[in-house]
Amino acid sequence: MNHDFLIRSTNRIARYALIALIYWLFIFALSTIFDLKIFKERLTETFLFSVLGIFALLGGAVVLNVMSNLSKISAAIAKQHEDQQTTWHWPTRNKLLLAVSFPVIALGLLAGDAMSAHRKKIRLIQAAEQLVEENRRELGMLTDYEFSPAYVARAANIIGTIQRIDRHLPNVKLLMPDQIEGRRVFLMFGQHWTESDSKKLERQQLIQPMTKDERDYLQAVFDNKHNLPRFEATGGNYQLYFPVKVNNKQMLLYFTDFQAYGKFGS
Repeated sequence: MNHDFLIRSTNRIARYALIALIYWLFIFALSTIFDLKIFKERLTETFLFSVLGIFALLGGAVVLNVMSNLSKISAAIAKQHEDQQTTWHWPTRNKLLLAVSFPVIALGLLAGDAMSAHRKKIRLIQAAEQLVEENRRELGMLTDYEFSPAYVARAANIIGTIQRIDRHLPNVKLLMPDQIEGRRVFLMFGQHWTESDSKKLERQQLIQPMTKDERDYLQAVFDNKHNLPRFEATGGNYQLYFPVKVNNKQMLLYFTDFQAYGKFGS
């Protein structure tokens, strides 16, 4: 058996497996830390399970290399001569390529995450436009807002019915402005309330918590300063504020969706 060839081959396999493992750890750490959503479910799971193959390849190469070295040492002792130790020299070009590849991979992952979020934004806007187009009459029944048990129950019934018609529709609620002790607040409607349950409700229970930027955006929408959708993506959670005028009255639909995986791959 040619032990020199076997040792060189297993050394090369072990080095490549180690480099692949470093890349895997880098991609996994970057995706986990920044919660990147890039590839679809099957491709993501394939990537996660691929580390087992890398470990198997690395372990097999190491074991075979050790056995070959032991066999060569035994043969050398038996023949009573010393064998020269070969050293591995990695070209400078390969070192530069390895160093440059990490920022390239990072940029690719970040770009993929941004593209996944952009696709989700387009999908949510299309869903919102379709919902408004198909349910304009029903939404018109919610334009005359006043905080009352009847309105809360009616909103829950209409929004709930719209959602049950299409199971692929993301979660949707209705946001309307109101005032509590002279302060402007935004109440969320669409939860499952009956009219009898609604009699026990108070405005504070329906307040939608939000950031200052979100409040400023909603105030501008209901003050008729602009009518543009607002999209946010955070760690697989997607939100779309979709202003719409029905019967010349402003209302705002709030869409939310969660996506555990990205949009690329199989």
